[in-house]
Amino acid sequence: MLGFIVNPVSGNGRGAMVWKQLEEELRQRNVAYLVRKTSMAGEAKQLAVDMLQNGSVTGIVAVGGDGTVNEVVNGIHESQVACAFGHIPAGSGNDFARGHNLPRDPLQALEKILQGNVTKTIDVLQLNGMVAINSVGAGLDGQVAVTANRARYKRWLNKIKLGVLAYFLAVVRVLLTYKPCSVTVVIDDRQETLENVWLIAVANISSYGGGMQICPDAVPDDGRADICVVSHASRWSLLRAFPLIYTGKHVHHPAARFFRGATITIQSERPMVVHADGEMAGVTPITVNVARRRLTILS
Repeated sequence: MLGFIVNPVSGNGRGAMVWKQLEEELRQRNVAYLVRKTSMAGEAKQLAVDMLQNGSVTGIVAVGGDGTVNEVVNGIHESQVACAFGHIPAGSGNDFARGHNLPRDPLQALEKILQGNVTKTIDVLQLNGMVAINSVGAGLDGQVAVTANRARYKRWLNKIKLGVLAYFLAVVRVLLTYKPCSVTVVIDDRQETLENVWLIAVANISSYGGGMQICPDAVPDDGRADICVVSHASRWSLLRAFPLIYTGKHVHHPAARFFRGATITIQSERPMVVHADGEMAGVTPITVNVARRRLTILS
């Protein structure tokens, strides 16, 4: 039996509307299911743990955005129970769905999940006792994630289906005041000491922040993360170059350097805010380990 964890307020209420469609379809098809709805941030993780510990479900489907995906996957990780994971996107960014070519239409996404005959096993990124499946970022992008999640304008943009602009506006706001710093990055056995670092993104899929192609070549099941380091650039040159990230053309910018590895340690001269899948995950120093093919997803 499938368990559904629904975030009704994701996408400024889109989660509730999507679940209404799904529920009607499940009933018409006489599909047995279990559903739990979140009422506060962080609750999806515990709901996933409870579902799996009760032994009533063999797979869990997250209905919501990337934050809901992150919480449910962390619940699966914490429970240590083998479980397939499905996702029906209903958020503002939906990078997980984009990264795995999941249908945006709720009923089409449900159909693929119910068929259950297409699965793949992907890597997860482990840090600070938790996991991420899209990306981990330190520095400017960590502060951007915090700013975007707290911004009042995110709700209004979601209402007019322009939620991805929340990240763009947050980047502009943060970039105007953020101060880069010196960072030492150890990638497997290779050490890089860099000055004037703006951000370090550790990616399992190509995009974050609602479609920003931060690491266009990232592959989620190769046992390695792609790393983008942005450094040695002026504030205004970064602002001018920022639109390039939506097409991945920033890979040719002299401020961007790219690496690939399975263990990434980041140390900085002062604490840098860290995000995991767009959610606050502490500050540096951190170590990110790639756990190869740890999560089975219905795709």
